[in-house]
Amino acid sequence: MQKVSNRFAEFDLIRALAIVSVVITHAGFFTFRDRRILFVAIDTFQLFCVPAFLLLSGFFLTNKLENQNNPALVVKKRLSKILPPYLFWSVAVYILNNLGEIEKFDLLSLLRDILTGSVMPPYYFIVVIVQCYGWWWLLVKLNFLEPRKVLALGLTIQTIFTIFFYLTAFQYISIPLPFMERWILSWILPFSTGLFLGFSYDRIQPVLERRKIPILAATILFYIASIWEYYLINGVNSEGWFLRSFFKISSQGYATFFVLSILAFSKSIALPSRVSGLVKILAAYSFPIYLLDSTVVKYVLLVFYKFIDPVNPLLKLGFLVMGTLLGCWAIIYLLEKFLPKNYRQYILGI
Repeated sequence: MQKVSNRFAEFDLIRALAIVSVVITHAGFFTFRDRRILFVAIDTFQLFCVPAFLLLSGFFLTNKLENQNNPALVVKKRLSKILPPYLFWSVAVYILNNLGEIEKFDLLSLLRDILTGSVMPPYYFIVVIVQCYGWWWLLVKLNFLEPRKVLALGLTIQTIFTIFFYLTAFQYISIPLPFMERWILSWILPFSTGLFLGFSYDRIQPVLERRKIPILAATILFYIASIWEYYLINGVNSEGWFLRSFFKISSQGYATFFVLSILAFSKSIALPSRVSGLVKILAAYSFPIYLLDSTVVKYVLLVFYKFIDPVNPLLKLGFLVMGTLLGCWAIIYLLEKFLPKNYRQYILGI
C-alpha cells in the first residue's frame, strides 16, 4: 500500500473506498445475521476491497520502469514498510487477545500465526502481499515482463485455482478454504491486472475512458450475478466463507470491473474539497487502519451492546463502521503525535 499520490488521484479514491469497504466487511460479520437481499447486496458490494489493494500494489511496481533495474532493492523497501508494523501489531494483538491466559503464552503458536497471517483473520493479506512482491521479483529476474503475457499467465493461474475453490466448496475434494486464501495463486489475477495497467497506464486510461459505459454495465452485471450466485450456491452448500468471498467467478469479475470503472470515470468524478481531503486521509492511513480495524470493531461492538442495542441492523452497521474508523483514526493520531518520527513507520507503516 503506497502513500498518497498527487498524480494518480483516482488510485487514492480506490484505496479510500477499499479501506472503508474492509471496515464495512468486518462490521458486517457482527451485523448481517440473515440472508435478506439488502444485507447480501451490501456484503457483495465490498468484495472489491482486497483485490483493489492487490491491483494497486501491482500497478505501482510496474508504473516506474526504473524499478526493474534493482528489483531486490524495491522489494526490500516495500517489505520494510509493511513487515515491522505487521510484526508489532501481531504481537500486540496476540497479547491483548490472551490477557486472561498470559501464563499460557505460546511463542511457537505466535510464530506460526505470524507466518501464516492468522493472529487476526484479515492479516492473511500481509502473507499474500509478501508473496506478490516475490512474484514480481521473479518475473523481473526471468525477464518475463511483456504486459499481455503477464496478464494471460495471471488469468490462467486464477482460473485453475478458481476451479479448485469450487471443487472444494462443493466437497468434491478436500482442501481447507482458509488455507487456499493465503496463497498468491488464489489472488494472482488482480495483482497481474495491476502489473498490466502499470506498464502502460497512459495508453490504457484513455481506452478505459472511451469505453466507460460498457465497463460500468459489466460491473453492474457481475455485481448482480454475484448476488445471484450467492443464493444459488447457498441452496447447495451453506459454507459462509466461500459465499462471502472474492473467489466466486462472478465476484472476481465484479471486483476487477469495479476498479476499472473508477479508472474509466476518473476524469468525470469531481469531489467537493472536504470530501477530497477525507479521501486523501483515508488513502494515506489505509494500511494502519487495515491492521487495527478488526480489533477496534470488537470494542466498538461492546459500546454498542452497552448503550445502544437493540436497533435496526443498518443503524448498527453504520454505528460500527463510523465508530471503528474514528477509533482507528484516534489511535493513529495519538501514535503520530507521541511517537518519535523515526519510529512511526515501524508502528504505522506511514
